[in-house]
Amino acid sequence: MDSATADPHARRAERILVYDDDRVLLDVLGLVLSREGYDVTSTVSEQEAIACGSTRPFDVAIADLGLRRSNGYRLVRMISEESPETAIVAISAYPASEVVRFAREHARAFLDKPFALRDLVDVVRSTLAQGLKENAAGRDAFVAGEVSELRWGGAND
Repeated sequence: MDSATADPHARRAERILVYDDDRVLLDVLGLVLSREGYDVTSTVSEQEAIACGSTRPFDVAIADLGLRRSNGYRLVRMISEESPETAIVAISAYPASEVVRFAREHARAFLDKPFALRDLVDVVRSTLAQGLKENAAGRDAFVAGEVSELRWGGAND
């Protein structure tokens, strides 16, 4: 047993689920977030994402809402119902008004593609930090929070 696992005060890596149908983007996001110290599970399969989320809750789920083969909306709704403590970051290359409206109702953050990887990392960090405060204050407090311009902004603003 090494000292990191023996230390009861060692920080647990936050668990992040990444769901997207673009394998290249999925691999890049997984690599970047892993290098930031997060425990990342990534998948192109909605069924696998649901199965992963049902065995052990994630701290953050990053889900593409505009998938060709599946529907990210269904996964986001399922996570919201089954694991309300999981913060959802919605992403989409198609930020139509109904996509943004859904994200505002069901996610704590939204980024439209393409986005800078640094923006995603910043959103994940802010979402995790804000999640601690939000547990007491409710979802609307975060929407009006300090990262709202980053989270809801993008190329189409």
